[in-house]
Amino acid sequence: MPPLAAIPIGTLPLNDPVYIFCVILLIIAIAPPIANFLKIPPLVVLIILGTILGKNVLGILDRDVAGTSTIVSALVDKGEILASERSALLKVLNQQSLLQGLERIGLLYIMLLAGLQMNLQNLQRLGVRSLVFGLLTFGVPFTTGLISGQWLTAGGLAAVLLGILYSPHTLMSYPIMSRYGIVQKEAVGVAVGGTVVTSILTLVGLSIVQAVKSGNVGTQLWINLLVLFPMLVFLCFWGLPKVSRFMLGAKEDYALGGQFIYVLSCLFIVAAGTLLLNIDSIVGAFIAGLALNRSIPFTSPLMKQIEFVGNNLFIPAFMIAVGVLCNPKIFFTNPENLGIALAVIAGAVGAKFLAAAIAGKAFSYTFAEVMVMFSLTMSRAALVLVIALYGKNVGLINDGIFNAIIVYIIVTCLASPLIADAFGKQIASQQELELAEQQAS
Repeated sequence: MPPLAAIPIGTLPLNDPVYIFCVILLIIAIAPPIANFLKIPPLVVLIILGTILGKNVLGILDRDVAGTSTIVSALVDKGEILASERSALLKVLNQQSLLQGLERIGLLYIMLLAGLQMNLQNLQRLGVRSLVFGLLTFGVPFTTGLISGQWLTAGGLAAVLLGILYSPHTLMSYPIMSRYGIVQKEAVGVAVGGTVVTSILTLVGLSIVQAVKSGNVGTQLWINLLVLFPMLVFLCFWGLPKVSRFMLGAKEDYALGGQFIYVLSCLFIVAAGTLLLNIDSIVGAFIAGLALNRSIPFTSPLMKQIEFVGNNLFIPAFMIAVGVLCNPKIFFTNPENLGIALAVIAGAVGAKFLAAAIAGKAFSYTFAEVMVMFSLTMSRAALVLVIALYGKNVGLINDGIFNAIIVYIIVTCLASPLIADAFGKQIASQQELELAEQQAS
């Protein structure tokens, strides 16, 4: 096998990490002024720029290393590598994908911040409401997807998988809540807590589908879900606060670097622990954030450092990676998928709104708070893509459904920040007004 340096670097998509990181940083740098000029959230600009520079438009960036399949196939055709070495080389290259790595870290960072910034003072009340909302925001979309899957797919296990695809969401709009200073609002906390419930139920459902499809339904699956995972959660909430009292006790400025590395270590250790149990690492990231919540004050220098790194590097890189996944060409190359895409979008988005509306009615939230919950739970990204790729690979969903899922990821990722920005601003203004009235009295 030739050394990686032999892979051509003058082709597109870019393949050298230096080039890729250079482009990513340039996008992150120019996104805020463009967003200010257009009066739209920076997150939307990051996604749009990622789409424009992605492999499906200009072809500058790709989630794989330099379009690995194209390059390796060309090298095979030229006789520079053996056809038998193709699979091994692809595996090596894809393991070194910078954009995929940044995307994953950004997603984990969002979940970590969500756990760290939750208001745990009313944990019991929020816990019950988060559980209720999590069941709603999983159950309503799952039922909708299961029903629509009867005519969009072949039914049976394929319909169940479509229901699972409708259910999970990504807290893509959460940084907007942080920017407006409303992360302590109950509706935001309930939505974030509900995300964990939804993610767990989604991954449990996916594990069961995978086990049924492969014929591997056994005791290990249930041991992981019902025994080992609760043990991991208990160890985190019992052990991390004790260790944190020692690791985060120093107040000197020079200690901030070590404390920051400690927090990242906790994030990846817990995320790795959930992965070992075949549970998605985003669940572990959120558990780590919750376990460290009381150890890191909301206004502390360490929290500011954690937010600074996430909001200025990892989270924007995640948004760019989501944009790179977008393929606007499918509207033109496969127009028959447009109807399927509209049906999927209407069903999945409508079900998320219905879940938020039911919870809002039950918990006496304002319309703006319902819309904030809806905006936090409507966007889909990495987890949905993973499930869709699995469904396509095992033949449970066809190309039409897969393309529709990609469109539905694009639409929700673009619409969610816009809705969050509009209604988050309303809640922030109302919060400032209430604070001013309290000070006046």
